[in-house]
Amino acid sequence: MFSLPFLFSCLWVIEIAACHSAHTSAAKTQGGHVYMWGHCRGQSVTLPHLTHFSSTDDVFACFATPAVTWRLLSIEHEDFLTVAESLKKEFDSPETADLKFRIDGKYIHVHKAVLKIRCEHFRSMFQSYWNEDMKEVIEIDQFSYPVYRAFLQYLYTDTVDLPPEDAIGLLDLATSYCENRLKKLCQHIIKRGITVENAFSLFSAAVRYDAEDLEEFCFKFCINHLTEVTQTAAFWQMDGPLLKEFIAKASKCGAFKN
Repeated sequence: MFSLPFLFSCLWVIEIAACHSAHTSAAKTQGGHVYMWGHCRGQSVTLPHLTHFSSTDDVFACFATPAVTWRLLSIEHEDFLTVAESLKKEFDSPETADLKFRIDGKYIHVHKAVLKIRCEHFRSMFQSYWNEDMKEVIEIDQFSYPVYRAFLQYLYTDTVDLPPEDAIGLLDLATSYCENRLKKLCQHIIKRGITVENAFSLFSAAVRYDAEDLEEFCFKFCINHLTEVTQTAAFWQMDGPLLKEFIAKASKCGAFKN
């Protein structure tokens, strides 16, 4: 038998529950409000206290010591993938691919449809009047395996994960394929990885690949660390015209003033 507190004399109670071991009770009214009383986290609640719960089960799960429940809990498992997750999963998948790239003796499995959707270069390549449209394997010799794999993976994931040294090669590829967003991602990676040792090499690459923002960033870095940069092998191994251009530009900025 339950002894209901007098507060419920004016409310229509449709559900009531109690846990003897926890000395906690709960009730739910017709209006959907859930009340609790008894022991609550070391305190004694003598009058029904309105909670924010919609179920009496939650009272015991939250306030009882130890927490208890008498209903079976069911957790819905999301066994589906989003479009982005599905694309990422299928990159370099031999089971579903309809094309392979061969670079440095290694293969990368891809899907023509994805490449055509994501890249204008491939959209043009896979026209019926191009030989590549009929091939199952395409040889690539202009770029290294890590660089080309990173490029293809970018088409599937829209992300790039490369060290700055390889990002230079990817910047070259992005320039060749007119992939402006990829150029920006490469420049961001290169900026984060710039050091005194590689600063002038990165500056040279930025000039070569017409990456103006990166060129200005590398130039300012070289100016701010001019003494250290001019002592590196990369600085003195640079071709004459670029070295003269750098010195002239640095002079205009007052870098050589005493």
